[in-house]
Amino acid sequence: MGNGATVTSWTCERCEVTTSWMPGVEVPRLPPNWSEHSGVLYCLGCQRELAGEDGVASLPEDAPADDRRKQHSHSRIAFEIGRDPERPDQQIAKVCRTSVVAVRRARERIGSPKVTAKSQGA
Repeated sequence: MGNGATVTSWTCERCEVTTSWMPGVEVPRLPPNWSEHSGVLYCLGCQRELAGEDGVASLPEDAPADDRRKQHSHSRIAFEIGRDPERPDQQIAKVCRTSVVAVRRARERIGSPKVTAKSQGA
């Protein structure tokens, strides 16, 4: 990326998905919702998965499988809440493949303000 040429496509380091822009379109520095860490690019889906993996890594190595699964889910939800605290619980639940109740519990656990039905567009 440092050769001065305009970058029109990006590839996620983890899943290898590639996104690109057509000629004539204003090209962003990075695709929306992608991140760059130490020169490595990650799509949003992989950022969620990495958050889950980081959460599991905080557990003891001999943690039961159910605890690891729960921590992975909790960490993914916390990542999404941190990305956009005002995002409706239903949307977070959908992208994290979990329940709205799990998102609400995660908000309580991490001290994120409750999102009211009115602010969620109900």
